[in-house]
Amino acid sequence: LLGIVNDILDFSKIEAGKMEIIPVDYDLSSVINDLVNMIQTKADDKGLKLVLKISSDIPKLLHGDEVRIKQVITNILTNAVKYTEEGSVTLRLNYEKIEDDADSIMLDVCVTDTGIGIKQEDMKKLFSEFDRIEEERNRHVEGTGLGMSITKRLLGMMGSSLEVESIYGLGSKFSFSIKQTVVAWDEIGDYESSYRASIEKHAKYRESFRAPEAEVLIVDDNEMNLVVFESLLKQTGVKIDTAKSGDEGLSLMYDKKYDIIFLDHMMPEKDGIETLHELRARPKDLNIDTPAICLTANAISGAREKYVEAGFDDYLTKPIDCEKLEHMMIRYLPENKVIRVRENADNDADNDEEGLPDLLSGIGEIDTDTGIANNGSVQAYLEALKLFAGKAEKYVHEIESFCETDDIKNATIKIHALKSTARIIGATRLGELAQKLEDAGKAEDRDLLGEKLPELLERTTKLGNDLNPLIEKSEDTDESRPVIEDEELKDAYSRIKGFAEDYNSAGIEEIMETLEGYSIPDAEREKVDAINAALEDFDFDSIVELL
Repeated sequence: LLGIVNDILDFSKIEAGKMEIIPVDYDLSSVINDLVNMIQTKADDKGLKLVLKISSDIPKLLHGDEVRIKQVITNILTNAVKYTEEGSVTLRLNYEKIEDDADSIMLDVCVTDTGIGIKQEDMKKLFSEFDRIEEERNRHVEGTGLGMSITKRLLGMMGSSLEVESIYGLGSKFSFSIKQTVVAWDEIGDYESSYRASIEKHAKYRESFRAPEAEVLIVDDNEMNLVVFESLLKQTGVKIDTAKSGDEGLSLMYDKKYDIIFLDHMMPEKDGIETLHELRARPKDLNIDTPAICLTANAISGAREKYVEAGFDDYLTKPIDCEKLEHMMIRYLPENKVIRVRENADNDADNDEEGLPDLLSGIGEIDTDTGIANNGSVQAYLEALKLFAGKAEKYVHEIESFCETDDIKNATIKIHALKSTARIIGATRLGELAQKLEDAGKAEDRDLLGEKLPELLERTTKLGNDLNPLIEKSEDTDESRPVIEDEELKDAYSRIKGFAEDYNSAGIEEIMETLEGYSIPDAEREKVDAINAALEDFDFDSIVELL
C-alpha cells in the first residue's frame, strides 16, 4: 500500500512539475547494496536467482541524484521479479568514458530476466499510466501500472531514456545510460568485497563522545537487547541502569534522576507507551520531564510522528545502529555532560579482539558481518551469540506453552522478542520468519501460526544447539573461580531474602552478579539457578520460599 501511495504521489509531482533532481556525492557500492537488500527477498520468495554482473573498474564515488537512480533501477528490478516465474533476474552495471568530458562517465545499467516477455503489440502499453500488460493473465501481480511511466519520466528529467527489448515467452531486457560526474576514480572492485568492507567499517565505528557523568535508563524485556545496548555505549563511559519491565523501570525512576530514558515499545503486561504515560502522570517523579526515546523493531512510515504524539521525544529502530544511537545521545544529553572525542583518538584497544571461532563459518543461519555491525565489536557479538545459545531453548518452550493454552497474545510477545534477538545476532531470515508469525499472531491467524510455527521453533532450536559450543568453550568456567565460603553464601541468601520480601529486584541482581564471580558448590547450584529463574519472572514469593 505504501508503494502504491508513493507511486501516485511521485506521478502527481511529475504531472505538476514539482519533481526535482537533486545531485549529491554517493558511493555506488552502497547503492548496489541497497538494491540487493530490497530485491533479494522478493527473488528468494519466488525461487529466482538474482545475478549481479558489476564491472570491477567502475569508479566507486559518483555525483548524481542517488535517490532517483536507485528508484529507477528498483522499479525495473521489481517488475522483472514480478513477471518472472522461474529462472533468473540479472543486474549488469558498466561504464564508458566520455571523450570531451574527462570528469564524467556514462553509467550503463541493464536488467534482463527470463520472464514472460512482452508482445510487440503491447509495447505501447508499457509506459501508459494506470495501464497494465495482459491484465487478465497477470491479475495476481500487484501494481498500479505507474512504475514504468514514472521510470521513463525520471530518466527523461536526468537526460536519459529507457530501452526495452523483449521476446514473448522468453524474457525481457531493460537498459539505460546516464551521465554521472566522477568524484574519485577509485574502482569499485569486487562488489562482494566492497560490501563486506562497508560492513567492517561500520563494525569498527568509534564513539564520537564521552559522557562519564551522564546517567541513562534502558527498559526492555529482552535481555539481549539490554546487553547489546550496554555494549554499544561501553566506550562512552555513560552510567547505565537497566530494567526488564515497565514496572521495574518505573520503580527505578522514583529513586534516581536520569538524563535519558529508553523504553521498548512492545513489552508484556505494561508496554512502553503505557509506562511513559504512567511516568508523566506522576507529578512528583524526578523524571517527569526526562527525554524519553522509544525503542521499536517495527518502524514504518510516520513512526516518529506516532511516537511523538504518544509523548516520546524520539524513537530508535532495532537492531540499534551505533551511529544513530550516539547522534541521539548527543542531541538529548545535557551539553555540559558531553565531551567530544576527536575522530583519530586511539580507541582501538577494546575492539582489536581475536577473530571469530571457526564453528561460526559452518552455521548458515547467521551472517556474522551483520551480527558484528549490530553489536559494535567482535567480543560483544560473541557475548550476544552465547546469550542466544543459552536462551534458545527457553524461547521455544515459552512459545510452545502459550500456544498450547491458546494464549496467542503472550505467544506473539515472545515471538516478537525472538525476532529482535535473531536480528541482533545476524540471523536475518529467522527474524523475517518470526516477523511473519508475529503479524499472524496480531491478526489471530491460527492457520498461519499452525503452519509456520513448527519451522520457527525447529530452526531456533537448531541454531541454539549449533551455538552451544561457544558456551561450553568459555574460559570463565565455574571451576576457574574461587570457591565461595559457607558463611558468605549464607549471608548472600539472607540479603537476597530481605530484598525479595521488599520486592527489590535491583538489590537481588547486584548480589547474584557477585555470586557469579565464585564457584558455587554442587549442593547449592540448583538453588542459585532457581533464584535466577524466579528473578527473571519477578517471582519474589518463590525466592522467599526457596530461602
